[in-house]
Amino acid sequence: MQRLIAWSFLLLAFVAGGARADEWRDIPYKDLARMQVMLEKVDTDHVFSSKYAIEPAKPGKQLPANLRVEVRVAERTIPVAIDPDGRLHLPARQDWIDAGAKLRVNQPKGLLKVTYSYRVRTPPGTRMRYSQLTESVQVMVRGIDEAAGLLRFLAPKPYALGLTFPPGTAQEVVLGFADGSSKRFRAVPRGNGQNAHNELELPWNPDWLDAEVTLGAPLRAVLPLMK
Repeated sequence: MQRLIAWSFLLLAFVAGGARADEWRDIPYKDLARMQVMLEKVDTDHVFSSKYAIEPAKPGKQLPANLRVEVRVAERTIPVAIDPDGRLHLPARQDWIDAGAKLRVNQPKGLLKVTYSYRVRTPPGTRMRYSQLTESVQVMVRGIDEAAGLLRFLAPKPYALGLTFPPGTAQEVVLGFADGSSKRFRAVPRGNGQNAHNELELPWNPDWLDAEVTLGAPLRAVLPLMK
């Protein structure tokens, strides 16, 4: 299941053709920055790690030697540093969002794509509390409350935590509760060859935070699932 990969991506592509190489292209800064701004407010334990990048739209191509990226905000122009691998050192600032900033790239449409990606910290071991296992879901809940405010009932909500295990015998996840009851969930195999793995959608329930979790094997990755 593609949504259970370790990295989650937001993609903004420069999608049409027919422009000069010296013509700048704009995209709304808020489309890239608002997720990171929200995380910096609510993710005090650094459960998520993130990065911005710019890369060729077509595989096998190289970044142009004359590539420049900048932010235009309030009649100021701020250059954005680009690493050789395409990583962008783009600040995430609420005041730039509020001012209607634009991210500008000096390349024609259709050649490049800009991405924002985040990776979720994977809890180690095979025994932990449900609260530790679902720490990333709790960050997302706080972020939705922070960003949506009174309209949070209209916002996407986490419904499960995607768990990715190594391939092999399907792992079981057991939740043990204080009253002696338990719930069991079993992973299913996905993929082939090097992409083979087992995965499970563990339901999100804030009433289970004190439950003891036993995993059938150490996790490869976790990812909050939204709907």
